[in-house]
Order: sequence, then C-alpha cells, then structure tokens
Amino acid sequence: MNFDIELTSTPITSHAGLAFIGEKLGEAKFARHMQTIGPANPRSDRIPDADLAKTMVGLICVGKPYFDAAGEYTDDPYFPQVLGLQRLPSPEILRQRIEALPTEAGNAFRGFTTRLLAAHPEHLSEEHHGRHYMPIHIDVTPMDNSGSHKEGVSCTYQNVDGYAPIFAYAGPHGFMLDNELRPGKSHCNCEGAGEWFDRTLQRAAAVAPEDTPRLVVTDAGHDAAKNLILFAQTGQTDFVVKKNLRKSDPAEWMAEARRQTGEQNFQNIDAGARCWYGQRTVEVTHEAEKATIRQVWRATERVADSDGQLLTEPEITIDAYWTSLEWTPKEIQAFYQQRGTSEQFHSELKTDLDLERLPSGKFSANQHVLDLGMMAYNLLRLMGQQMLDSGLVPGRKADSRRLRLRTVLQNLIYMAGRVVRHARRRILRIFEGHGWAPVALSLARGPD
Repeated sequence: MNFDIELTSTPITSHAGLAFIGEKLGEAKFARHMQTIGPANPRSDRIPDADLAKTMVGLICVGKPYFDAAGEYTDDPYFPQVLGLQRLPSPEILRQRIEALPTEAGNAFRGFTTRLLAAHPEHLSEEHHGRHYMPIHIDVTPMDNSGSHKEGVSCTYQNVDGYAPIFAYAGPHGFMLDNELRPGKSHCNCEGAGEWFDRTLQRAAAVAPEDTPRLVVTDAGHDAAKNLILFAQTGQTDFVVKKNLRKSDPAEWMAEARRQTGEQNFQNIDAGARCWYGQRTVEVTHEAEKATIRQVWRATERVADSDGQLLTEPEITIDAYWTSLEWTPKEIQAFYQQRGTSEQFHSELKTDLDLERLPSGKFSANQHVLDLGMMAYNLLRLMGQQMLDSGLVPGRKADSRRLRLRTVLQNLIYMAGRVVRHARRRILRIFEGHGWAPVALSLARGPD
C-alpha cells in the first residue's frame, strides 16, 4: 500500500453534511409537538420522542433506514451532537420506542413537513400558459418486501409481495406533500382514499404560495366520480385525471374526434401514426352530488410500426382525461406526458434512501418510518435545490431543475470533515480542495 493505516483520536466525520439536517431538525415547535404525545410525567432518564425521530431521520439521511444502524454511531460523538440529541438511543430502544409511538405521532411528522414546505414557496410553483400553478402529482407505487412476514405485506399489482403506498408530490421538483402506507393487495382507489385526498388537499392549501392554484395530476386508477367531484368542489384547485377506458370503444372516440376536428385536420406523430383531438363536457354524479366536468382526448391511428413495417390493420389508441383547465386538448396531452417524472421521485425514495424494505414487522411502525422518511426526503430535496440556486454546483448547467437525492448524499452528506473545539465553539472543517466545498459553504452562509 502507498499509505500506512493508523487510528487517531482526532474527531473526523464522513457525514459532514448532516450539519444542515440537524439545523432544520432543531425546530422548537417540532420538539414541543412530540412532547405532547408522550407520557405526562416521563422518567428523567427517558430519551425524548423527538430525539428518537431525529435519530431515525439522521439514519435515513445517510442511507441507513434500519434500527440496527444506530449501533454504528455508539462511539461517534459527532452524530448525536450534530442532530442535537441529548442521548443516542441504542438499536433496541430505537426499535421499541418507534414501534410504540401512537398514531398521533404522524401529525407531528406531517406538521414539520407542512411548515418546511410553507417556508419555501419559491420551490413549489411553475408556470404554464401564462399562469403559475403548484402541481401535485399523486401516484401509487409498490414496495417490494417479499420474503418477509411483516404485517400488511401481500401481493401487489406488480405480483410481488409488499406494500402499495400512495404518495403526493408538490411542485416541479418533487417535494413530498403526504403519503399513506397501504397493504399490498389494496386497490389504488381503496376504502379511505377519498378521505386521504381531502386531507392532502387541505395540506396543499397550507403550503401553496399565495394566490397560486393547486393542480392535481393523477392516473386512471383514481378515475372515480367521488374523487372528480371532490377536486371540482375544492377551491383554488384544478385537476388533470387520466380517464379509465375499460368500457369504451376506441373506434367511437376516434370517430368523434374526426368529426370535431375534420378528417384532414390531423397531426402527424411519426411516419406511421397520426392523431386527432376531441373534447366534450360530461355530467358526473356520486350519491346526491354532481358536477359537469370537461373531457379531452387524443385519438391515435397507427398504420405502421416504428421500423416502417405496415400493420395488417390500423391500431387505434385513446388518451383521455378529465380536467377543469381551459387548455386545449393538445396542451393537456403534452402536460400529462410530463407526469413520468413522478416515477423518478419514487425511485429516489426507494433506492437512493433505501426505503423500499421497511424495517419493522408492525404496520403502524412502518407508517411512522415512512413519515420520517418523508421528512428526510424533503430536507435532502431542499438542500439540493438550495445548492443549485447557489450556482456553484460542479458540472451542472444553469437550467438544471433538481439534483437527485443520491447526488446530494454522495457529494454533501458524505463529505468528510474534521470536528474542532476552540474558544467554546464547535467548528466543522472541510478540505478547501473538495469540489463541493464552495457549495457547502454557501449553504452554511445562507441566502444573501
């Protein structure tokens, strides 16, 4: 080897970026809220519930979302100090106490998320056709927990055993607004979905920039009259919902689109396909409630495949949507096609933060871990956007929209630092030659 390996007593950390996470987790309101859900007269040596939450968020932020990982930091003074912990819990205590948290703890976790997002409205809106909206992408994604016997694990729609949680992401950069853990066998529009939508829309109103309408975007799994009426009746809320065409005849939609736009007024998609657009209004009813909602669609006729091979018979595909927007059908189609970005948000949560296989055998505890993961996810996402805003991120173009969470972890959270005590101050020293050191320094100084 080119170097001799020796041990040193000098405090050195490989997670210097946790300093920015600890600063946000030091919010006094969050600590008070967590205190209200604990016992009225706790023992003097009892680790506060807020410290348990901070520990779990810290572990998730370094990509170790499992209870046993707390044992890796038993002799590390930096980890508990930077997170503001009175005492680092052992893996056993962390597991026991997280599993014992009441349901009300979720309100504290969501309260923290709501305040965090509301404090940064500049990251929550984007402009479409001359007006700013706060998009809210809602989607279900399976979480593979196969080979386990955890409560709620069952076969998902992708034929793997696990959970089927629903997520809501706000803004163009994908801040997580809310989530709900569900058993794997649950349908995306299962019992309780309407109530979850209602709570999520209320939370969206609390974080949205002033005078900015919310724009709900979701797939055909939520094409239900109850949901459409809820969206239509919620103030300052627009929506684009993919229509479920399970009982529809594509030929009828095609004929109507051709009738409306004219046989020759088609758009060429590629050498083998062309399309027509259509729209109409439909009255939707649910129990005693009803609403008149606009439908728009694109009817595509394909006569040859991508290689130019002619098809025996033309293929007709329909992309239809429910919407409250006044955009043209073509504009609605183009906007919905951007929705695939939300799949990347799922990927970052499940792979970058390693949160696909949840750590507890108890369903309620895994919901708490997912909520704490939401806190960690948003803190890392915020750091990524603030780093981009600094203009100092190496190798990034000025028009980059966001940093993937893995990039934030690898270049900021895992940045090495030396911990120094001097004149009653704790100083974290970072090597000035590190390519991301100027970015970290800009975060420490804050906005000008």
